[in-house]
Amino acid sequence: MKKSATSPRARQTHRHLATTLQSIGDGVITTDPAERITFFNAMAEQLTGWRAADALGAHLLDVFRILHAKTREPAADPAATALATGAITGLPADTALVARDGVERLISATTAPIRDRAGVIIGAVLVVRDVTRLRRAEEALKESQEYTRSLIDSSMDMIIAVDQRRRIIEFNRAAQEVFGYTTEEILGKDVRILYAETKDGAQIQTAIAEKGRHTQEVLNRRKNGQVFPAYLSASQLRNAQGDVIGVMGVSRDITALKQAAEQQRKAERLAALGQMAAALAHEINNPLQAISSTMDLVLDFNLDADEREANLRIVRQEIERLSIVAGRILRFARPASAPRRLVSLADLLNETLTLARKQMQHRKVRVVTEIEALPHVVASPEQLVQVFLNLVLNAIEAMSAGGELRIAASTDAEKITVAFVNDGPIVPPEIIAHIFDPFFTTKENGFGLGLSVSQSIVQQHGGALVVENLGAVHGVRFTVQLPLVWAHTAV
Repeated sequence: MKKSATSPRARQTHRHLATTLQSIGDGVITTDPAERITFFNAMAEQLTGWRAADALGAHLLDVFRILHAKTREPAADPAATALATGAITGLPADTALVARDGVERLISATTAPIRDRAGVIIGAVLVVRDVTRLRRAEEALKESQEYTRSLIDSSMDMIIAVDQRRRIIEFNRAAQEVFGYTTEEILGKDVRILYAETKDGAQIQTAIAEKGRHTQEVLNRRKNGQVFPAYLSASQLRNAQGDVIGVMGVSRDITALKQAAEQQRKAERLAALGQMAAALAHEINNPLQAISSTMDLVLDFNLDADEREANLRIVRQEIERLSIVAGRILRFARPASAPRRLVSLADLLNETLTLARKQMQHRKVRVVTEIEALPHVVASPEQLVQVFLNLVLNAIEAMSAGGELRIAASTDAEKITVAFVNDGPIVPPEIIAHIFDPFFTTKENGFGLGLSVSQSIVQQHGGALVVENLGAVHGVRFTVQLPLVWAHTAV
């Protein structure tokens, strides 16, 4: 009996292989040496739109129609090289497969020769994969990256990113222009190369580690060694999983801003000096004129003894007035450094109210205080009483028809704040802007130095004196802030 050319085991293996090839997710097409299709799996049917029954025996290029998606030029025969040379080849990027119904899909494919046991090429096999979604995703990612890069490079601010080792990984165009480094020179370098003060970098690193973000003014150094001020806002840089992978900072060179601010301060100082000179001339000129005219009267006319004495008394009175003006100017320019000691602000405020009691009663001003359990501070008691009394008397004068003066104090970890709030009319904006200027006054007989001297005293104590309107019609608050030196002692 003649044996079968193919054993049952071989037939089983063939069926198993055919089933496997039909089940895989890639299109599989085989051809003979003439490129006639000999195998066509289910995925190949799906990709090409051809049924296997129609494709088998057809020429590969009749079924597998490919072209370049962008140039629209036909692509080279994918099986020709494998059949001719025995080499494994792939398709160029952006190759599109045109299905039988005209639908195009971006594909990747590998073509390899099929050899028999003797090594003779007997056909070719193509493994085809639909990469349309992958290519679209890659293009979308590329567009997103290009858009992000365009945003970063078009920013007027410097954008700099560092990794966990503080190595620079991003350095946009603005940063290159300001610092003078190219990306080739700076990428991978330690970010400390950009700081003029290493403590700035350390401070920023510590703050970001604790809070996740930080903003401060820093001193940077250009490639040429020039130091410049910048305003930096930095925060942690995280990946898609939320892990911290570095720090990104947005910074701006504020050299021009600093220069403009300094010019503005100089202009304001010159304007204040001019106003001071004019006011000073006015304050001095009046008594000088009185002295001059009175002396002319004494020298040029025969006056009896009583008239002569009366006129000389006028001269002495005007000289004393000049002396008072000079003394106030000196106190404004160089407030006397009085001895300081640990004092109770509550006691000083109560002393101030005692001194102003008669004026408050005369003007029918009611005082409400919240000054209990205040910490002690290191200060000159005489100078602080001078400041407090000035603020109280000003409040009394502002409430011409009577009213309420509220004195309240509060503390935090660094300072103690004492607020003097009166319910008189607000201070007009054109006046409040100059209220601490020397010789600026709205009082008929005022010198305009009380608030200037008070502010100077508070500043000498390391504090601040500010004023603000509280309402559209009524309410003005003067606030004294003093550093809290010994917060553990209270009264």
